[in-house]
Amino acid sequence: MFEFTIKNADFLNDFYRELKDYVRNAYTFTARFLITPELMKQYKEQEKLTFILLNKSVYQNVFNMMAQLDNNMIYSAMSCLENALHNIRLFYVLKINRNNLYKYMTEEHFDLDKCEEIAAKNTDFKDKNEFSVIDFYKDVKRNNRFEDIKNILPLEINDGSIYMGLSNGNELSEKLQDKIRGYMISM
Repeated sequence: MFEFTIKNADFLNDFYRELKDYVRNAYTFTARFLITPELMKQYKEQEKLTFILLNKSVYQNVFNMMAQLDNNMIYSAMSCLENALHNIRLFYVLKINRNNLYKYMTEEHFDLDKCEEIAAKNTDFKDKNEFSVIDFYKDVKRNNRFEDIKNILPLEINDGSIYMGLSNGNELSEKLQDKIRGYMISM
């Protein structure tokens, strides 16, 4: 299992275990919530299935991210996180605008970017919080695409070398652990 070895390791390892439990419980809650008759009577069968599948995808990607972290498979873990964030954003924009949902299901080239563009024009869609899911997604995506290699490379160096196997070895660099900590807290 993945273990932090950096400053505040005990707290972070407890947080990681609690996060796993929270994710399991959150999936159970959201899956049950999505099938409640009161909530879903306003949607057609295919629309309901779209929301249920998006919800399932989000949580499967989060579970996979944690399983990959447990094996120090950082790149595949971050790819799972990117997919989960993409589907969280998609779920949100489809939920706030039923026209987006219909177009997304029926038009071939109607994608998340188009949904967010329409949502941005809507006064209900404003990211006023300090934390932005869109910005978080973009940061994860930049790292997964190696678009900022000068910041990624130092994360991989541990004790002056880069582990050449499939994982990052038994112990991750402090900088990489800090990055993972930030991602988990943001989640």
